[in-house]
Amino acid sequence: MRESWSDLTVEIRADSKSGFALRGRLPRQAFSTEGEGGLREPMTPQGAASPTFVLVASSKNPASRTIASALLREHGFKSTGVRFQSTDLYQSGSVILATIDTEIIYPPDLDAYFRPQAYVFLSTHRAESGIPSLTVHTTGNFTDKEVFGGRPREVGVIDPDLQKNYLIALNERRSQLEGYEITIEATHHGPTSLHRPVLFVELGSTERQWGDEQAGGVIADALMASLASGKRWDRVALAFGGTHYPQKFNQVLLEGDCALSAVVAKHSLEWIDGEMFGQLIQRTSRFPSQVMVDWKGAGPHKEKIILLSKQFALEVVRV
Repeated sequence: MRESWSDLTVEIRADSKSGFALRGRLPRQAFSTEGEGGLREPMTPQGAASPTFVLVASSKNPASRTIASALLREHGFKSTGVRFQSTDLYQSGSVILATIDTEIIYPPDLDAYFRPQAYVFLSTHRAESGIPSLTVHTTGNFTDKEVFGGRPREVGVIDPDLQKNYLIALNERRSQLEGYEITIEATHHGPTSLHRPVLFVELGSTERQWGDEQAGGVIADALMASLASGKRWDRVALAFGGTHYPQKFNQVLLEGDCALSAVVAKHSLEWIDGEMFGQLIQRTSRFPSQVMVDWKGAGPHKEKIILLSKQFALEVVRV
């Protein structure tokens, strides 16, 4: 059936305390309740305490479906009656669950409809090793070519506290995750152009794990607990060096009082210059006061990172 668009811009919001807003031009099929002449009328989601997060699942992504099912099953998400693409929006407190019909790294322009505190994408993790892993990372593309939904030389907006709180909550549930590794990943892929912070939480690394309902449930529990926590950490730092799975920075997040913004792996350091360094600072929701460098894992680029840190008046910490 051909999608028809209404002539009006639709704005759906709860009261001023809800923190939830859905705005933009929606197709007629996105309306929720039948009105006169069969036109579906907008339905306002019930108010909930601020802040608001939008969890983004994809109907095309198997791990995404597994995690979303756990959220719906265990965390009180109820349909708002408002359709977004081909699926209802669901809400639990101030958290919205939206399912997109595209691949998870190629979402529609979510900013046209939502104004959340942050977007959290639920996704598969793929690795040639096949090691069962629960990962979390921010988004960005340091190269000069578009790569996996990331615009050239663009970093997604980052909420450092969001990543740290989730990793800690997940690690606290380690006993429920037999055989899984828990780790952050270096900043990579898209989307990078959304105006709100973006975080990817992932389940992997093979098809067997993507459908693991137990692991999906633990991810859902950890995610909801971390969003409810909202803890703000004392320090924020940029991180440079190490592998794609940077164990030193993983340890920093689990054991220290510092939250990390972008994590730039050794293989991406060649792309870091003054312009990109400044963007990393600008795209961090809280100003980073430090730069952490994996000294052995930064190779020949560590002197460049130190120089840039001094130019931006940031303290350098060796790890």
